[in-house]
Amino acid sequence: MSSLWEQRAARNEGLFREVNANIAGLEERFGATEEPLYVCECANTGCAERLAVDLQTYRRVRRQARLFILRPGHEDPQLERLIERHRDYLIVEKLGAAASPSP
Repeated sequence: MSSLWEQRAARNEGLFREVNANIAGLEERFGATEEPLYVCECANTGCAERLAVDLQTYRRVRRQARLFILRPGHEDPQLERLIERHRDYLIVEKLGAAASPSP
């Protein structure tokens, strides 16, 4: 059974993922001259940091429901495993309750 904190973290991450999906949709529809800025998908409910991620990388991450994009230093080894490290962002795989879709 997951803790209340893990459930809240999963809801927060899901919300940021939805915001980013809307950003990607706008980028695809209207095009962009520079890298889109996405919201960090970390578990911290107070985080609103923006990440420059190219649209191809964003699409690749979205194809796998357990992968998320975070600001370096925002990862939590209890909730996720590092998959890729980039200069300005990380790609992590959510583990346990954090990997479950939020209700």
